[in-house]
Amino acid sequence: MKSNLTVILLALSSFGLTQDDPLMQDAITRPNQSLRCKELFKERSNKIKVQQRLNALLQRNQDLIKKSPSAKSTLHARLSANQIKVKNELHLTNLQILSMEENIVRSGCPGLSL
Repeated sequence: MKSNLTVILLALSSFGLTQDDPLMQDAITRPNQSLRCKELFKERSNKIKVQQRLNALLQRNQDLIKKSPSAKSTLHARLSANQIKVKNELHLTNLQILSMEENIVRSGCPGLSL
């Protein structure tokens, strides 16, 4: 009876140790990964804020072009040039956001909502 109890206790203790190994390994590697993921998500959210600001500037510039009198050709030309610059900057920002999202997916970070 005692030998059976000893064998059972030894089997359970070795089973408990084998379960802890993946948990301990996961606990060691997960914080580094989560810190990197947090950093990537933070960079992405900052870039999305820039994108939203550029969209607002583009909308504001379009409204100014519509409201500007046609007699002031220099003002209209400056606003048109500004609109082109903002569109280019917005295009580059969109490409950077796509690149960041691909980098996040490649890194294996969970929870990316596109």
